Amino acid sequence: MKGRLAVAALALAALFAARSVRAQQLAPRDIWPQAAAAAREGDFDLAAKKKAELLTTGRTYGIKTYPVYAAGATALASESAKDNKELAAWAEKTARELDGRSPAVAFGDADRAARTKGWGSAIPLALQGFVHVFRDDRTNVLSRADMTIVVAGAIAITAILLALALFIRYGRSMAHDFRETLSNLFSGGSVTVLAFALLFLPLFLWLGPMWLLFYWFAIFFGYAGIGERITIVVVLILVALLPIVLDWAAHAIAGVDSPVVAAAIASNNDAYEPNALRRLQDLLGVVPDDATLHVLMGNLQSFEGSDDQAGVHYRRAIQLRPNYAGAHVNLGNLLFQNNEFQAAMTEYEKAGKADPNLAAAFYNHSAAAGELYRFDVQAEMLEKARKADRQFIERTTRSQPQQKIVTYKPPVAEAWRISDRLAQRPAARAQFGNYSSFDPVRSATSPVTIGAILSLIFALLLFARRRRNGFANACIKCSRTFCHRCKSARESTTYCTQCIHIYLKRDGVSLDTKRQKLEEVARHQTAVTRRNRLFATFLPGSAQLMEGRTVAGILGVFFFAFFVVTALLVGRLGPALGPTADVAQMLVRVGAIAIAVILWLVLSLPVYRRRAAA
Repeated sequence: MKGRLAVAALALAALFAARSVRAQQLAPRDIWPQAAAAAREGDFDLAAKKKAELLTTGRTYGIKTYPVYAAGATALASESAKDNKELAAWAEKTARELDGRSPAVAFGDADRAARTKGWGSAIPLALQGFVHVFRDDRTNVLSRADMTIVVAGAIAITAILLALALFIRYGRSMAHDFRETLSNLFSGGSVTVLAFALLFLPLFLWLGPMWLLFYWFAIFFGYAGIGERITIVVVLILVALLPIVLDWAAHAIAGVDSPVVAAAIASNNDAYEPNALRRLQDLLGVVPDDATLHVLMGNLQSFEGSDDQAGVHYRRAIQLRPNYAGAHVNLGNLLFQNNEFQAAMTEYEKAGKADPNLAAAFYNHSAAAGELYRFDVQAEMLEKARKADRQFIERTTRSQPQQKIVTYKPPVAEAWRISDRLAQRPAARAQFGNYSSFDPVRSATSPVTIGAILSLIFALLLFARRRRNGFANACIKCSRTFCHRCKSARESTTYCTQCIHIYLKRDGVSLDTKRQKLEEVARHQTAVTRRNRLFATFLPGSAQLMEGRTVAGILGVFFFAFFVVTALLVGRLGPALGPTADVAQMLVRVGAIAIAVILWLVLSLPVYRRRAAA
């Protein structure tokens, strides 16, 4: 009997000791300012002590990184790099310890190395920062959204140049058909004027340049070759999708900083984000009835060491959703940390029943059973955890977590869905300006999408209707236009009547007529060559489009536009995020310009070498 009492007394003493230790520890938000202040005052021993206390406290609370404090330390290192080398060295080392996988830290280190001409270190650090950009949830979303905007800009430029190339190639033929049609209604010089005006009909109807491009795609579709027709269809589909993908990009840029998504990212990354906690508290004041928000709040409160407050939110989540397995798991974790292992096992058992696929419930149940020396239950629960998610268990056991148990973290995808729902609530939208929602159907009502679809439909209908009567063509030698009414259908479809006699039949043509025709052909070919060189000078790939080399032209125009837009927008958009990533932005800009120059040489120099056809 005395032995049992002694064991109970020891257990109670351990319980109260654990609670006392967590109660005596300061929150990370209170420790970091002390460390930074001590370092600024030159007391690096105290600063090192406080930094160690911060990291130790974080491990106790399950925190792995401190992104905000790491960015602050990086800024401190940059500010003091010239005047206080020792402070800069301390801040640089501290930033890496607080968050070694932060893009801001890597880019900041690269910028400082570049200022001292240490390019051998600056470039690898900047490249390391790019790797971190796409590993971090927030910067990954922003980079993909920024890249979407750049691609959208390149597609828009490509569509404009394709429409212009179609006008240059087939505008005269289309005007010829317009004249033939109008000649039945009008006579004299008005026919030519009206035919020319019909080529720009949307402008006369006050529809704007965008509709002019769609109009050209539609009316020139029948004159184009098979490759050009396929390209027109593909380009129109891409243009129709532009408003949708741009709406998605805007939604991603705004939504990634919403309180819900920011809290979910912090929770999933075990990152200490004091601002995320404050903003989520404000949100819960407006939306108190969402169970997932309470679980996120409990996770962030646990990072502060506020186990009591975390427990309140986990219990509230269970009240709102009794079968919420994740809330039961995290509530059991609080009991586990207080050495209430039997009560913790009860919560884990409820979680396992609510969601048999939640491996964390069985894994934590196994850990709690081990603490009570119930090894048979421990083995059974561990096997259930492996059956639920073997990869999760292998990853968890391999990484050797700082705590014996794992925390349930609401997925970031679920946070995005909640954010979308909250965007429909006027109260939340009024208090938090960065709430946005994405609705593809609503985005598809854009005039651009509607115009592109109508253009494609009109092009196919017009092509099917006029295909029986044929389309006008232009002579490849002198560019004179003709149709089936102008010459016999048995003659060549690529030469006008005069060029057929001169270049194909070579029959008797007066010297004066032949000389005039050859001069006309020479002038036309020279003008075409000059025109192509002019376009190739400023817009590589456009000359190929006008020559009918559609695949080479469209790819050349798109990629040249993509890299030029990237070089112009880097620093404003991705992938180098942050205003201080000077080296990273320079690398992107130099790389984009270098590739654009190579494309210019590959696409434009052959155009310069070409001579006018005889």
